[in-house]
Amino acid sequence: MNLHGLHFQHINLCRRRAWMYLHRINFAQWNNRVATGLAHQETRYKRDRSTIGLFGLAPDRLDWEQAIVFENKGTGGAQIAVDRQVGYYAVMLSIATGRAWTARVQVLTNRRWREVALDSALLDGLWHDSLALERLTQSEQVPEASKIGLCASCSLAPFCGYD
Repeated sequence: MNLHGLHFQHINLCRRRAWMYLHRINFAQWNNRVATGLAHQETRYKRDRSTIGLFGLAPDRLDWEQAIVFENKGTGGAQIAVDRQVGYYAVMLSIATGRAWTARVQVLTNRRWREVALDSALLDGLWHDSLALERLTQSEQVPEASKIGLCASCSLAPFCGYD
């Protein structure tokens, strides 16, 4: 299905957002918040160049020696969605390299980090997410979506009417 880490983040945030991303519908390039975040990341937290060419894997940083994958987030919100995204990266790197990788989320606002355990709960969650993503891939109809707290900062909010 050509799944990427962001698919696992999106399915845990909003089914409509996940459907749009799966169907290559993206308005992020016109969103001021996204543009500001990208500029901030480019100037302060440069992406690790060793991730270039890793299909479906675009973590913010990799420690190849210690087998740790890092994902930077501005705040600690949407923890399950972020944990699934970075967990997906760690699982795929573990499979690809034959080494056990660990996952960390760097919370930039408070300069703290948290380790994401690659336990049975995370693996089961990733499995169920992949099944939900498969169903969304096969669906031609945009799923219903309720307004949630994240709508205010979502680049797709104008499409949904929740801007």
